[in-house]
Amino acid sequence: MGFVRTKLVVSNHKRTKEREVTFLADSGSWYSVVTPSLAKELDITPVMKARVLTADKREIETDLAVAYVKTLDREAAVFMAIMETPELLVGVEAMEALGISIDPTTGAVKPTRPYGLLM
Repeated sequence: MGFVRTKLVVSNHKRTKEREVTFLADSGSWYSVVTPSLAKELDITPVMKARVLTADKREIETDLAVAYVKTLDREAAVFMAIMETPELLVGVEAMEALGISIDPTTGAVKPTRPYGLLM
């Protein structure tokens, strides 16, 4: 299937600063990941720490923040891990909240259900 990238508008939880950026859609990651520099630029501030397992099997502690994401006329508040990464990642939690998934036949992200915030 290869790599699937998608554009998301990401902002702080108050929606006072936002930016459209390209994320790698990662169905193997629960959390989405932004770099410390992007988090600082958008005033995305940590609310807690969490231990996560990286793709290379290292267990590390990272900051988690709440951010707001928008794509395909859908929007949701999601957790973002703030850590150095070669590429921004959109994880399963955000994809589920947005009602999107990776379509292996097209190599794109597509809606999986009618849009509505999940309860």
